[in-house]
Formats: sequence, C-alpha cells, structure tokens
Amino acid sequence: MKKVVFSIFLFYLIATTLFFIYLNITPDYLTCYKSDKCVSIKTPVFVDVSSVNNNVLKTIKNNLLFKTSTFYLNNKSNSLICELRIGAIPLKVLKISIIEQKDLIVMGRFVGIKLMTNGILVIGYSYVYSENSKPKIPAREAGVQIGDQIISANGQKLRDCDQLFKIINSSQGKTVTLLVKRGEYYKEVKIRPILSSEGVYKIGLWVRDGTSGIGTLTFVDKKRGTFGALGHGISDIDTNILLDLKEGQVYKAEVIDIKKNEYQEIGEVIGNIDENAVVGNILINSQFGVYGKLIDKDFLRYGVNYEVARAQDVHVGDAYIITDISNSIQKFKVKVEKILPLYRNSTKALVIKVTDKRLIKITGGIVQGMSGSPIIQDNKLVGAVTHVFMKEPDKGYAVFIENMINMTNRIR
Repeated sequence: MKKVVFSIFLFYLIATTLFFIYLNITPDYLTCYKSDKCVSIKTPVFVDVSSVNNNVLKTIKNNLLFKTSTFYLNNKSNSLICELRIGAIPLKVLKISIIEQKDLIVMGRFVGIKLMTNGILVIGYSYVYSENSKPKIPAREAGVQIGDQIISANGQKLRDCDQLFKIINSSQGKTVTLLVKRGEYYKEVKIRPILSSEGVYKIGLWVRDGTSGIGTLTFVDKKRGTFGALGHGISDIDTNILLDLKEGQVYKAEVIDIKKNEYQEIGEVIGNIDENAVVGNILINSQFGVYGKLIDKDFLRYGVNYEVARAQDVHVGDAYIITDISNSIQKFKVKVEKILPLYRNSTKALVIKVTDKRLIKITGGIVQGMSGSPIIQDNKLVGAVTHVFMKEPDKGYAVFIENMINMTNRIR
C-alpha cells in the first residue's frame, strides 16, 4: 500500500513539475516580423497546436524534452492565437503578434510636457466655513467623489478651473448643476453653494485641470511623423488616476539643475521649458506613455536611427540608456537584470540597474524626468525606463518598446 501511495505521489510530483516548467519556459507572447516564415519556441514537453482561422499552418516538430518546436506562419493577419496542449489536454494560449520590421529615430532628449484634462478633476474635499452655519462640504453631501471629472456646470462645458469657480460664485447661492463623469458613466449632481466667511460662494472641492513637467522623448517614427515619450502614463499626483486628455503639447526644454537621489528621496531633473518652442502635439495619454504628432522636424537632428528589437530578443545582460542629463546626448551603461514575462504588457516588464559610474555620480541612479529614456541592447532599441526603486535608486523598471510602438499605431 505504501508503495502505491509513494508511486502516485511521485507521479504527481513529476507531472506537476513538468507542467510548471512548461508554463514558465514556454512564452505567452511572441512577436514575428511579416517577413518571417516561421517561429520557434522551446517546449519542455510534447506539444500539439490548434489554431484560430488556420493562421498557424502546422507544427513541424514535436521534439523530445526541452527541444525546440517550430511553427510555420501564414502572415495574413496582425496576430495569431494558438492553443498549446498535450494531446487533448489544453495547457496555455500562445499569442503571436506580427509586426513590420522597422527602424526608429531614438531620441533620449528631455522635453517639457503640458497636458490639459478633459473636464475638471476632483482631487480632494475642503470644508466651507460660513458665519451662519457649521462647516460643510456641499459637493460631498451631493454625491461628488474624489476622482470624478466635472464636465460641465449649468450646461456650460468647462475649459478650466477658473470658469468653474466663476459659475459657482455667480450662482449667489442658487443650485448649480454639474455633469460628472465617473469611470465610463455620467451623472448630474445638484449642489447648493455656501457663502464662505471670505465672501465667496464655494462647494468644498479641490480641483485640477492639467499638469506639466519634465520627461524624456523616447523615439520618433519619421515615416509616420509620430512620437512616443515617458513609457508610462501621466496620472494625477493626488488621486493616481490616469488623466483624461483634452489636449497637450511637448516643448523644448533645457536642464538647469539635477537634484541627486538621496536616502528614501528620489531626485529629479529640474528644467526650463521653452513654451515658444513646440515640438509636437500630444494625442494619446495611455498606460504606456504619451504619444502624438511631431511638429518641429528640426528636432530629429538630436536623434539616431536604430532597429527595433522584438520582446523575445531582449535578454539579461549589458545594455545602455540614452539621455541628455548633461545637456548633451550621451550613452550610459546599464544591465538588464530581470525579464518579467508575467508583466510583459505592463510598464514593469524589465528590471534594469545603472552600472555607469558617471551617471551614478551625476544623479545617484534613476531620477524623475528620466522616464522614457531609451534602452539599447545589441545595437537595437528594446525598451524605455519607466520607474525607479525607492530603496535602490540605481535600479528601476522598464517597458518593452513593442508596447510603445503599438500605441503610436493608433494615431491616424
């Protein structure tokens, strides 16, 4: 009896181990160029493949343990979805994206970024103090929540915060109707402003209509006239909500100072934004950064042409980032320490470490403003810096360049 139980346990252990090895070694996503005729992956078990719309024609090898299986491709679509299985047992879905092989103008140039929101963002509450009643927050009592976007007031579409303040104050205490967007839903909220002790009518909200700062322009697609920057989206500093873009611009900027990383305090690039020198218009604010159309074609002189790498081309090892941290474009050595396959479609897909002593001396590692700095490995553009580790500022996260390119493809 003990031998039977042990045999069952051993079989279960081996099967479970092989299954998890398979899930970890075989990728969830692959990228192929349209010129590719096939794609190969390492599979630690026998693998059959079923396909959607017959996009994957066949598997030419079902090899022994840990060998390579090769799939022939029919590149009529932009993506393929394959179910990998052992016999009739489904194991996982393999998504294959098919892209055009291209080069991009890699920048690494600091720019000023200004963004106006679609509506007015509610970022906090504030008590309204009146001589005739106890302190109140009329907007909260009426149902307005932090993170809401105020689209209009009394039927007037709002351009900025000043317009909202004027409508509220001119109400003279009469009910104000706000159109509020919460997520994907809209609702009307009726609020009765209170005359504050300062002699101004208020509803008890802190609001914001835009933001600005310094970031890094990652690349320009010269053929399409589009650009990508930051590698992560612009979110409100108080609510951490991705800002709903109404309009935005990218400007030329000059570094005037560097605040170096210190213990538990991340440094930053301090720059001067030239609002008379528009580089481009921002059309998209997404999880993977800001994207738009280039206006100043002369800005291309700061960049260098690089081939784009596929996600599976990136590997642990030496690389470098490009940045003009000293008001001149320079390369600084980094190391790709980890590739996180579960976070492939996030802004934290890679872990990088700054190894260049020159950059450590100037900044102490990665500082605010360096988000979007392009990462080059094997002479190909592989990604962009997105975040810094608070306790290890010489380390940070990066996004695959594929995710950024996919966003520019949405621009018409």
